[in-house]
Amino acid sequence: MHPIRRPTLSEHTAQHLRDGFAGGRWSGKLPGVSLLAKELGVSRDAVRSALRLLEAEGFICHGGAGKSRHITKPNDVLYKRVLRIGILLSSPLEKDNAHSNELVFTIHQAIEAAGHVCFIATKSALYFHRKVERIRRYMKECEADAWILYSARRDVLQMASELPDPIFALGHPLGLPMAGSRADLTQPICECVDLLVAKGHRSIVLLCPWKWRQPQPNQSAQVFLDRLGHHGIQVDVRYNLPEWEYTPEGLNARLQALFLTTPPTALIVMEPECLGPVLVFLAGRGLRVPEQVSVVNILPDPMQAFYTPAIAHFRWPIQPHVKRIIQWVNALVRGEVDLRVCTTRPVFVPAESIGRCQAFGPRSHSKS
Repeated sequence: MHPIRRPTLSEHTAQHLRDGFAGGRWSGKLPGVSLLAKELGVSRDAVRSALRLLEAEGFICHGGAGKSRHITKPNDVLYKRVLRIGILLSSPLEKDNAHSNELVFTIHQAIEAAGHVCFIATKSALYFHRKVERIRRYMKECEADAWILYSARRDVLQMASELPDPIFALGHPLGLPMAGSRADLTQPICECVDLLVAKGHRSIVLLCPWKWRQPQPNQSAQVFLDRLGHHGIQVDVRYNLPEWEYTPEGLNARLQALFLTTPPTALIVMEPECLGPVLVFLAGRGLRVPEQVSVVNILPDPMQAFYTPAIAHFRWPIQPHVKRIIQWVNALVRGEVDLRVCTTRPVFVPAESIGRCQAFGPRSHSKS
């Protein structure tokens, strides 16, 4: 990850001049270097460097020795404004899944391809233990024109909505006055549960991170619970949506407890990094997929292409998020307020890891 680069004084001066052109502060002939330096409160060297940048961009042209510079594109300046956009992550990319990495880097590339500066903040919300005031101070230090907050909690989004900088919530704006892009898992979760129930499964467990469960089930987790109830399955949140410490040891302990009492016949795993340990656990107990336990993985991962049997999963579109963010960036450049929220809909992809429910053999209860 590249370190944050602060704009130089010349770049700040050039941007101030662009904004002035767009607002009509200057038109036609541009004042001389000395007058601009005095008016802007910067050195003449900073003004000269800024003017060279603007000449290279085609905003102004030099009239020759001893002559004034002319503003050449007064009507197009606003559309040429270069923004500095920061992406603040909930947790470091190296600790996140492949889908999140692909999404963030695709957005980063798209923003820079549109002619803007984009940086991924070197410190995530997790670094500050999600302390809102510390995150606020850090965002101010980074000097961005606008921010994209990825998978941020409500308290962080609430804080960001009070900042002067435009904010884009990549995940869910939660009803706050900001632009956003979110995924609606209602349909794929319902289709997944429907297929499992149609194949005879009634002991279905969703293994998801704490933010899906605390302080109460989020929208997607509630859809899962409601769909079970729709099929007449008695829901027990402690069983169908169990608590567990998000560590390898915590996952193994939860699986041990689940298969000790009422073994699930279907496991829906949220995070791809948990899929491998789940399959290893099942194999260690002599449980075959899908003959005895069906498995679904919600978030995709390139490694799934090498699993046998093929793992049922959700396919998450990326381009709608990217398109919506570029629309938001373009609106910022034009000086417009764009608070629209885009909703994408992942697709449930059935595969060989879902089978008809079978009775457990004696080995399924042989270990605790």
